[in-house]
Amino acid sequence: MHHPIQLKLIRLYFAIVSRLFPSLAVVSAHRLFHYPVNTTRKNRNELSLPKAEKFTIPLYKNVTLQGYKWGNEADPSVLLVHGWSTTSRSMSHFIHALLEANYQVITYDALRHGETKAELSDLANWADSVRAALKQTGQVECIIAHSFGSAAVTVASKLGLNTKKLVLIAPIHNVITVSSSFAKRLGIPPAIVEKMRDYTWEQNRQRFELYGKDWNDLFNSSFHVPTLIFHDKGDREIGIEHSHALCQKWPWAVLRETTGLGHRKILDDEEIIEKTLDFIRGKAV
Repeated sequence: MHHPIQLKLIRLYFAIVSRLFPSLAVVSAHRLFHYPVNTTRKNRNELSLPKAEKFTIPLYKNVTLQGYKWGNEADPSVLLVHGWSTTSRSMSHFIHALLEANYQVITYDALRHGETKAELSDLANWADSVRAALKQTGQVECIIAHSFGSAAVTVASKLGLNTKKLVLIAPIHNVITVSSSFAKRLGIPPAIVEKMRDYTWEQNRQRFELYGKDWNDLFNSSFHVPTLIFHDKGDREIGIEHSHALCQKWPWAVLRETTGLGHRKILDDEEIIEKTLDFIRGKAV
C-alpha cells in the first residue's frame, strides 16, 4: 500500500501528465502497476521458521527464481505461491502448520520480489513461474496460493498443473476490474488504464497468448481437481465477487466465506489453516 503523501503525489502526477503527455502516462501507469511495493516488509504476525534450503528454479534464459524448501523430501510436498508485494514469509503460519503435519513445503520468490531479480513481472510471467516450479519439484499434493498468486495458478492451470488439489485464498479472477479499481484509487483516468492494459499485453504478447486471446480469456480454464477457496466478505483489496465468479466457472470448487479477516489476516487464521490441512488429507471441510 502507498503512503498517503505518495498517493497525493501520484494523483497530482497523473492529473497533469494524463492531459499533457498521455503516452507517458500510459508507460508510467504500466511501471506503477508492475513494480511491487516494499516486498521486504515484515508481517507483524510472522512466525519464526527453521532455516530453509535454498535452490534455484530455471525460468527463462538468464532468469531464475529463488526457491525455498523445508522438511523431508520423503514426505508429500505442498507448493505455496505468495501474492503481489509480499514474499513467502507472508504465509509463515501455513509453512509452520504444514511442517508440523509432516509435509515438505516448497515455495519461491516471484519475479521482482524478495531475492528474485527480473526486468519484467506480469501475470503471464507469474503463470510461467508456477509451471516452472512444478517442473522442478514434480507432483505436489496441493498448491496453496494467495491473491495475485492465485490468479497466476488459475491462468497456469490452462496448460495443466501437476497437483492433486488447489487451495486459493482471496483469489483474483478479473484483472480488468482489479486494475480499474486500483487506478481509480490512484487517480489514473480510465482511458489511460485501458491503454495501459493494451500496452502491458503488447510488451509480453508471446507469453500472454500462450494462455489466452485476451484478459478475460486468460481465466477460462477447464482444469479440474478438488479446489477449496477462502475469501473474506469484507476484503477491501480483492472483493469476494472474484471468488463467486471463479465458482461459477468451476462448480466443483468449494467456497468458504469468512468475516473480519480481510485480505491479509486470513493468511494467519488458525481455523483457515486447519481446514486447509483437513482438505489436503481428504477430510470434509
